[in-house]
Amino acid sequence: ESSDDFYSAPSALILPGPARHMGEGWETRRRRGGGHDWVVLRLAAAGWVREVEVDTTHYKYNASSHVALSGWTSPDRSFPILERTRLQPDTRHLFRVPPGPAVTHARLDAYPDGGLSRLRLHGELTADGRAGLAAAWR
Repeated sequence: ESSDDFYSAPSALILPGPARHMGEGWETRRRRGGGHDWVVLRLAAAGWVREVEVDTTHYKYNASSHVALSGWTSPDRSFPILERTRLQPDTRHLFRVPPGPAVTHARLDAYPDGGLSRLRLHGELTADGRAGLAAAWR
């Protein structure tokens, strides 16, 4: 689920490997009013996020200027993983985040709009998350 897929789908954020050019990222249309763009991602399994990677590589003049990331522990319970944080264009950003509850979904808010090449959440699976993935592969 996302707010905008005018130029490209937000699923581009989780494609394997680094983006080779701007067309391989998530680029939204320019906003003429208030608000911002966002995308919700379902994680492979429940886990704890330890580090967030936000990549604006290839977006030199139209990268999002700020992002925030929140995690969902259930459909009606969320908490901030990464507070609103300034980004640089054409840069791979790594942010260590404080420990928090295990999450199953993440919401990335991009301010005000713009482009992002990749989003990676690094961490550790819960025991139930690991068991669920193992069962799915059997």
